[in-house]
Amino acid sequence: MEQTGPATALIVEDDPAVSAMVARHLMRTGFIVHAATGEDDAVRRAAETSPDLVVLDLMLSDGTGAGVCRRIRELPAIGDVPILVLTARDELSMKVRMFDLGTDDYIVKPCEPEELVARAQALLRRRGGGRLVKRIAGLRVALATGEAWLGERLLDLTAGERAILASLARAYPATAPRQTLDRLPWRTAHDVSSNVTEVLVARLRQKLAEAGGDVEIRTVRRTGYRLAIKDQEVGG
Repeated sequence: MEQTGPATALIVEDDPAVSAMVARHLMRTGFIVHAATGEDDAVRRAAETSPDLVVLDLMLSDGTGAGVCRRIRELPAIGDVPILVLTARDELSMKVRMFDLGTDDYIVKPCEPEELVARAQALLRRRGGGRLVKRIAGLRVALATGEAWLGERLLDLTAGERAILASLARAYPATAPRQTLDRLPWRTAHDVSSNVTEVLVARLRQKLAEAGGDVEIRTVRRTGYRLAIKDQEVGG
């Protein structure tokens, strides 16, 4: 698949100095970076941001590193995200445990920032950038920016509509929770409203329909919204 827009990384690290160092070097090479500390925070942020890479301190002070890895692997939309582990332990038994947990690579701390960045980029290349642009029938969505194409036609979307569409595409074929959409940083001077999420979804529905595509947005009662291919799915 095509690579469009910057890759995103989620750093799960409870040492602020280490987290800041990793974030600084990843951002210098073009990553958009999110950060989390404990297990619940990490899983919530992973579900909300759908990162292209997770950098995980396996030996978090609360002992939840392994739990973070396991729970991220269980997330339906991003369970295959590459996980790069940071650990202070270099023994063979720990390395074997890392791979048993489903991690993709590891670095022993302290590490050189250049090596960390190189390994992060290698993991993305190994996957072919497959998660950066998602194809749903005739619709293509850049997950980092929300830009969308039907065939070769770029859809004319506002910043708010792009943010909504990117979240729906990340979650596909599952449902994007309403509370996640309500927390997106899409408010602009043109999008201020008490029911702005409904307004944006309605406008996005109309634009997809007018463009003549085969993808639509369906409401899932008391849950949120999801993308669906017309005439192929029922319910929702």
